[in-house]
Amino acid sequence: MRIRLFHKLFLLIAGTAVLSALAMAAAVSLALNRGFLGYLEARDGEQLGNVANAVAEEIMVTGAAQDIRSGSRRLGDVLPGAFQRNPDRDRRPPPPRGAGPPPGQWPPPGGPPDGPPDGPPRGARRPPPEGFGARLMIFDASGRQVYGPPPAAGPEAARTLKREIRVDGQVLGTAWLLPLAPAPAGVEQRFLQSQHRSATLVTLGLLALAGVLAYWIARRGAKRIDGMAEVTRAIAQGDFGARMDVDGEDEISGMARNINAMSGELARLDTARRRWLAEISHELRTPLSALVGELDALKDGVRVLDKKAVHSLAQDAQRLTRIVQDLHFLAVSDLAGASCQIGDCDAVALVSNATARFRESLRAAGLVLTVDFGDLRVLPVRWDADRIDQLLANLLSNSERYTDAPGEVRVRVASRGADVCIEVDDSAPSVPAENFELLFEPMFREDAARMRVPDGSGLGLAVARAIARGHGGSISAAASPLGGLSVRVVLPAGGRRQ
Repeated sequence: MRIRLFHKLFLLIAGTAVLSALAMAAAVSLALNRGFLGYLEARDGEQLGNVANAVAEEIMVTGAAQDIRSGSRRLGDVLPGAFQRNPDRDRRPPPPRGAGPPPGQWPPPGGPPDGPPDGPPRGARRPPPEGFGARLMIFDASGRQVYGPPPAAGPEAARTLKREIRVDGQVLGTAWLLPLAPAPAGVEQRFLQSQHRSATLVTLGLLALAGVLAYWIARRGAKRIDGMAEVTRAIAQGDFGARMDVDGEDEISGMARNINAMSGELARLDTARRRWLAEISHELRTPLSALVGELDALKDGVRVLDKKAVHSLAQDAQRLTRIVQDLHFLAVSDLAGASCQIGDCDAVALVSNATARFRESLRAAGLVLTVDFGDLRVLPVRWDADRIDQLLANLLSNSERYTDAPGEVRVRVASRGADVCIEVDDSAPSVPAENFELLFEPMFREDAARMRVPDGSGLGLAVARAIARGHGGSISAAASPLGGLSVRVVLPAGGRRQ
């Protein structure tokens, strides 16, 4: 059986929640036990101190301190009155004054042995240690036990609480208290059990909630991943219209947006590839058909092979060669970037030479050319002079082809810090704003432009963009203040940026 992502997520989240809940329950139980026992021990210490103070107060009130020091009176003789004075005593009748410990308690009749015993006498049974009075022991200054059960032995001896009975700065005895049993009975035990039951119920509720949340989270996450797998599978099979639903701002939603963007870009590239292949075949077919037609006419004797015919054949061949060279340049630019031979040159001289070549042809087309260098006379740059001349020629040729006469073409050159800005503006007609970016796509031409200039290849601006990028610059199109198209080229003056 194949373990799906849903099962892995559910087991991971639920397992983490279960371990966390169990660890929390164990920590709460341990803290509750230790805290409750600590509270009981602190309460016992406070009560034992009250007993020691009550015994000392009874000795002071009865004036028995001197007699106890001299040995003419025992410490046990003042205990009945002290027990009546102590508010934390057991609720049992105190032994009669002077009668010593009640029958059956330590020390046995006849007096205790010298010093505190190491443990209970053989055959003696310790009273239940839950009640305070049943765990209380009193020793005089000589260490003789005068009240209470036998002292604890073993590890419990270290946990026995002790408080000195002091009168006028002298120790006349010691009050001891046996430690609590590990599981206190009575009200304390019922309280502790109720707390454990509550903690158990809370833990079970948390585990159930964690299971439900783990199922929901795992289900939702696995569903989103499955949707992502389906969309990427469709894209891999060529369906570039597949999209994912984006319903959040988390990492998976960000990945979904990236997949949608990738699908959109692949769709655009696929459309451009198909259109480019169709346009290339069309653009190559036109000069080839003209060339083949003229050759057939010459072969059949319809046309005479003279200088005019050769010139016409050369023009068709040059146009075909130019298209093939532009296509090769664009293909190489896409694969490895445009190949540019960077060297020292003058931007003012480059623009001046390019505009001088087009001045007469623009005038013949009914267009007035103006060039504005501002205050610049010389502008040293590090460019590929031949490629920049080709870029300028493509821009000027584009304006010459698609600007109505009478019209105007204006070229401006300006230095902007480390960059050089070249703008070519022309007059009407303009281009719709939604087509500004498409102008730099290979083979793109508007239908109106195609009908107006049927011999254009649609590669000029695409080549210009490749040259600008090869220099580390940029090229963009916008509406011209003259009413036509404005093409703005920004190039780094010091050569391509790394």
